[in-house]
Amino acid sequence: MMLGHYFLLVAMVMLPLVISRTKRPNFVIFIADDLGYGDIGCFGNNTIQTPHIDGIAENGAKLSHHLAAEAVCTPSRAALLTGRYPIRYGLASPHRVGMPIYVAGISGLPSNETTIAEIVKEQGYTTGLIGKWHLGLSCEKLGDHCYHPLNQGFDSFYGIPLTNIKDFGDDDESITKSTVPHYKELILASLLVTTLTLGILKQWQVIGRKALIGMMCLTVMLSGATYVFIQTNKHLNSILMRNHSYIEQPIRLENFTERLVREGVDFLEQRKNDGSPFLLVMSWLQVHTVLHASSKFKGQSVHGLYGDEIEEMDWSVGRILETLKRLDLLDDSFVYFTSDNGGHVEEIGPHGDRQGGHNGIFRGGKAQGGMEGGIRVPTVAMWSGHIKAGLVIDEPTSQMDLLPTIAEIINVKVPRDRIIDGKSMLGLLGGKTEQTPHDFLFHYCGLDIHAARYRPLMGKTVWKLRYTSPNWLPGTEGCTFLCYCYTSHTRLSEPLLYDITHDPSESHPINISSSEQYQNIVNKINAAVISHKKSIVPVMNQMDVWRLAWRPWLQPCCNFPFCDCQEVPRKDFNYTCPTDKT
Repeated sequence: MMLGHYFLLVAMVMLPLVISRTKRPNFVIFIADDLGYGDIGCFGNNTIQTPHIDGIAENGAKLSHHLAAEAVCTPSRAALLTGRYPIRYGLASPHRVGMPIYVAGISGLPSNETTIAEIVKEQGYTTGLIGKWHLGLSCEKLGDHCYHPLNQGFDSFYGIPLTNIKDFGDDDESITKSTVPHYKELILASLLVTTLTLGILKQWQVIGRKALIGMMCLTVMLSGATYVFIQTNKHLNSILMRNHSYIEQPIRLENFTERLVREGVDFLEQRKNDGSPFLLVMSWLQVHTVLHASSKFKGQSVHGLYGDEIEEMDWSVGRILETLKRLDLLDDSFVYFTSDNGGHVEEIGPHGDRQGGHNGIFRGGKAQGGMEGGIRVPTVAMWSGHIKAGLVIDEPTSQMDLLPTIAEIINVKVPRDRIIDGKSMLGLLGGKTEQTPHDFLFHYCGLDIHAARYRPLMGKTVWKLRYTSPNWLPGTEGCTFLCYCYTSHTRLSEPLLYDITHDPSESHPINISSSEQYQNIVNKINAAVISHKKSIVPVMNQMDVWRLAWRPWLQPCCNFPFCDCQEVPRKDFNYTCPTDKT
């Protein structure tokens, strides 16, 4: 009898330990938009206040050499979700536009790709995406939502199917105005030139009176339609969705970040109630323009509206972390914060103020696929009991590593029917290894490899070979609005080799011919690039101009024909944020 009581007592003591060891961790993924490496306190900024993001680093790891798969949002976000280079599934652009630009286009992340959401969902996780998607919406008909997050492993979605752009503000700024500053004058000039040409043709009796009138009407209609289309970009593309429903058009951006936070808090409270493990992706619109910091944060930063945006985003991260702690979920959660690409160094506001990110010591920025400033992103992670507090990882890692890392954490295999380019970071994060699992990483800009990175097994040096250079405006490290992959970069006759460990700002290219060692390094990198290219299987290009083009029959429109509706305010939530910013 006493022996039975003894075994019962042992079982009661050991059972909680067994459950604790087998309990599946939660995953909280924060993705900032266009955040620069030098914008965050723990990455060297001492003038913008980011205590909550810094806190993740203090209680976990700072990944100082973390890389996006490409320097623009759509392909980099797809790579983060799939663990694969975007070229493998057609999200590598063959022209200057590197992402979907209309909600009513037919480009997106193919549904046969496996995302981190699908991997964890198969293991019983509840998955949610809040914020920016920008990986497509519909394919053939309005509402088929073939690219929708709910068809990519997410159980719920609250956010925008496209992205935040300058057109969505109230200051008459637009993407068109940034890329073609005098577009109004060009439309008017084309109308005048066409009118003059038609008049001359009529004078020379090449066309008749009826043809003149018909062609003039067509010209006026096309010019007017072009202008109206540009002016209505906000109503066409600024759309808020809840799952498959359109609930606001255009989005009222004031206090919008707080709405995202509220949704995140709700998701966490629901998971606490139902007890299911979860993946929550908080995909902020900040700090992409249009800048839209709430009134409470405006004027708080010494870096103007851009700094205000960062501080509000940090506050938002803090609210989610605070909720995890309040619900006793934080210690069981793997938390990861990153940016989709580097800061947009060319971005300026209507009054000439800088509204893009700072990339610290790294040169270049967003869209510059071969430059560190475009692809090295501020990234921190924490997981209580698994990642040592204050850990700094200087080894090169990739956002593509997130999928295999999560797969290893929950003890499942990555998909074996395709090439997974990412490698698990768990060894590095857990302190079990000190060297990256990557020998080589390839840095794309569209379809082309602009640079490649090599980490030899021996030594500590990471080498980078750059095949292109951006055509920067004199005295800057940027172009006019963006350095596009094909028109704003020059293919070098001889590549540039850098010791990126000791020369992270790419200021001192190495004389390759000065040493056989350097020649061997270049040969190894070139051979790896050739081998990698052979692994690429041709697929349909999702970024083809025709697929990006606007299709009126796919245009979402709530409250037809006005395309104007507003989310019903929730009675249980005050959309004014707390007075405490800490």
